[in-house]
Amino acid sequence: METTQKSRRTGKALQNRELSWLQFNRRVQMEADRTHHPLLERAKFLAIVTSNLDEFVQVRYGRVLAKAQRKPEKKLLGGITAENLRKKINKEILRQNNVQYLLYEGIRSELYLHGVRLYPVFTMTEEQKVRELSLFENDIAPNVKVLAEDAEPAQKQLHICAKLRGMGRKKSRFAIVALPTSLPRLYELSADGENRYLIRLEEIVKHHLEKLFPRDTVEHAAAFRILRNQHFDLEECSVETMTGAVEKMLQKRRTGDVVRLEAEERMSEEMLGMLTQRFGTRLDQRYRATGPLDLNKLMMGLYGMVKRPDLKYRPAEPVLYEELMGEDAFDRILERDYLMYHPYHSFAPVVHLLQQAAQDPCVRSIQMTLYRVSGNSPIVAALADAAAAGKDVFVLMESCARFDEDNNLFWGERLSRAGCKVCYGFPGVKTHSKIALIQREKEGQWQSVVHLGTGNYHDGTARLYTDFGLLTADETLTADAAAFFERLKGCEGAMLEELIKAPEALQTTILHLIEREKENAENGLPSGIIAKMNSLCDESIMDALCQAGRAGVKVQLIIRGICCLIPGIPGESDNIEVYSLVGRNLEHARAFRFENGGEPEVYLSSADWMPRNLYKRVELMFPVKNEACKQAVENVLRLQLSDNQQLRVRLPDGSYSLCEEEAPAVDAQDVLLHHVMDVFEGTFGKGEEA
Repeated sequence: METTQKSRRTGKALQNRELSWLQFNRRVQMEADRTHHPLLERAKFLAIVTSNLDEFVQVRYGRVLAKAQRKPEKKLLGGITAENLRKKINKEILRQNNVQYLLYEGIRSELYLHGVRLYPVFTMTEEQKVRELSLFENDIAPNVKVLAEDAEPAQKQLHICAKLRGMGRKKSRFAIVALPTSLPRLYELSADGENRYLIRLEEIVKHHLEKLFPRDTVEHAAAFRILRNQHFDLEECSVETMTGAVEKMLQKRRTGDVVRLEAEERMSEEMLGMLTQRFGTRLDQRYRATGPLDLNKLMMGLYGMVKRPDLKYRPAEPVLYEELMGEDAFDRILERDYLMYHPYHSFAPVVHLLQQAAQDPCVRSIQMTLYRVSGNSPIVAALADAAAAGKDVFVLMESCARFDEDNNLFWGERLSRAGCKVCYGFPGVKTHSKIALIQREKEGQWQSVVHLGTGNYHDGTARLYTDFGLLTADETLTADAAAFFERLKGCEGAMLEELIKAPEALQTTILHLIEREKENAENGLPSGIIAKMNSLCDESIMDALCQAGRAGVKVQLIIRGICCLIPGIPGESDNIEVYSLVGRNLEHARAFRFENGGEPEVYLSSADWMPRNLYKRVELMFPVKNEACKQAVENVLRLQLSDNQQLRVRLPDGSYSLCEEEAPAVDAQDVLLHHVMDVFEGTFGKGEEA
């Protein structure tokens, strides 16, 4: 009964999860229109928006449709019915697609002024036509594939649909040509010093289709692509049969229902109708694009192809802890804790520590969890080297990391062949924690260091995503880490003292910490919560935050993406502030500060406050105990709250508004890029202009 009353009281302060996610993607899209970003960086924001929309459609949209079909009048989070949610989502996706192409045309026009010419703005010269023909015959034609009539087109891949008429035939037929993803999306036709002339792959193919169908006349041709439902649950399995179940799930994805059909605007209604019927899509699941399809691949290809530093962000070198790059890195961590905030701090010390551990004859074991790794991961290589050197290496390689399943199965097999003990995860839960434990025996003494992080052990994304990482030899945390791994192996480990693990204890601990702040406020003691994360949509936690706010606790939430809590509604979400930071780097860190009556506690975590993280994943939240490290986290949080260039504040109507001010300008990401150690030490801006 209490839960029902709470939910009813905070009902007006809640927003539907899917609509909140789309609202976040709109904020990303807005960055493509902000001229203070360099031009090619704005193009990259367009790519991110398209990639995000693709994933939303593949993973979430099928479930939205299913709910609307089964129980259209069922009320969902935020008080919206399933059918109205479907309609609102369709409307918002259409709006974002339309804005995408308006922004694309603006960016393309500006690129033209900078000498980057994208066909068909220019008329091809004879020399360019010769170059195009050579590209088609030598590089493209050997790789394109004409699909059989009953073949299933691959999702997200570009295709050309051609209407053909054979010699002596009265009826036309349709054929589909697949453009492989291995080919570049853009080709250079020529350059004349100041200008570069670029053409898209699909345009080259359309210009030379008759060479693929020499016995037919090409009457009409246009590009299209499809998105398939990619959300499939694993079949019932055991730990031992996880890999087989994952492989079966991946097979289902290849033929999942088509949930979206995108076509060029020039495609005839006849051709679009044929494709609509073939894929079984509804009219509101198809879209005629007024520009090139798949702006993700196009804009990322353009960004990589055009070497113009003046059109990109000024590069900034990450701070490197030099003392952690020697042979005594392990010993240095025994002396003190190190907190890193990537990409402002280099990820190299984490990689180096594992490489040194592989070579150190005193190291006896390495244990770690891997959720996502890079395509040629130095961390995987270090673990393989350690096993080859006779060390005990245990790796939990999560086989169900969405869209990285193939990559993780591949690397897990490589680690197994190298002699590592590999677990591919557990049925029903994903292992999303970020932890590595190294143990060594030196002069008869056992020593341990642990790395705990908020982000993946991925050396590539560590240059783009903001994440905290803690290196420590704290005895309680290292003992907890050892017990944590024992439990992952199915053994009876000791009770965890300071590491807080989901799904067993994380949600209840968070609720306890919020309740403590509420009680402190009611008793006149100092109280306050600052919470930074990617997403917030757990109803029990949102309700607890609202209760704390009504009791007088100041709650400040820095939430990049989904936030189902609307602040500032009198009598419901009082004293709650919600902010979102979208900028040069992807805000991925999870950090939490609780005032605790004047003795602040700071935690970092791999988990967002979402049901999936709290109840369906193996996650970790851990305290930052070292005073200097704790203060560094607090300084970062307060710096981000002072941002008046990129930070957006959420208003009581649910919308977001930039906290932009003319002076003094504070761009938190830019400050961290150039002054991260000053921020950590609390000296930035002291005695000088910030």
